[in-house]
Parts: sequence; structure tokens; C-alpha cells
Amino acid sequence: MKNDELLRRDLAVYILNDFATRNEILCMNHDDFEADHFAHACIKTAIRRKYYWSKMLKKIMKYVCICSDCQQVQVHHHKLYEKLMFISSENVNSFHIMIMNFITDMLSAKNSYIEKTSNAVLIIINKLIKHVIYILTIKDLNIKKFMNLLWREFVS
Repeated sequence: MKNDELLRRDLAVYILNDFATRNEILCMNHDDFEADHFAHACIKTAIRRKYYWSKMLKKIMKYVCICSDCQQVQVHHHKLYEKLMFISSENVNSFHIMIMNFITDMLSAKNSYIEKTSNAVLIIINKLIKHVIYILTIKDLNIKKFMNLLWREFVS
């Protein structure tokens, strides 16, 4: 024990099995005007710095979940939403929103669409709309075959 004669775990004061004391700590860290009814993660961090008792995390979760003020009013602690703005095509460079990856040396598989055996996958990702396209192909692509593949998949 330290000079203050409090039972401690690390630097946190150990709270004995006293319902009133534990509830008062929870109330000070959740219901108080300055606490502003934060979620259990914030309360947990604040209480852990100073106090400890057995099954503390479960008690904090339960206390926050049954808080009547939190049930009635969802308190939002985030930046206010802004109006949506149109993204002009002038500001978007298509090469910055598209990613291509070519994975080769895979096990060969019969591709019924092109009626050939495929041993590679071309992956095209559009970051702007979060869309992924997987194209089965062959490893030995030259530029002409590659452009025909892209033309077939996107244009025709």
C-alpha cells in the first residue's frame, strides 16, 4: 500500500463490493453535466484511469445501456453533416480512381466464356464507386490482346 492507505491495482484505486460507491463513480463519469452521457468506451477509459473493481467493464456497459436519458435522446458527438456536393468530372483524374492488378501463375482453369484455359486474373478496381471486376485471362497477354480484353469487358 502507498502512503494514502488505499488498496490499489496498478495506479487505480480498488473499489470494494459497495453498490453505492460504484454507482456514484458511474454517475460522476456518465450522468454528470461535464460527462455529457458519452458512450461506454469513453466512460470505460475515464473510470479505468482511477478505479478498479471486479466485473467493472460489464457494469459500465449495463449502466450506459439502461441510462434513461441515453435511451430517450441519442446524443451525437460528431461533426455536423455537410451538404452533399457534386463532383465534377474535371476534378477527377480517371487514372487516380482506377487500379489494375494482374495475378499470374495460377492453376489453370477452363473458362467457358472465352472457351480457353485461364491461368491469370486481371483485377480492375474503381475506387470512386467501390466496384471490383475480375477477368479470367491468360498469362501471355500482349498489348493487342489486352486492349481487346478491355474492349470486350467494358465497351461491347
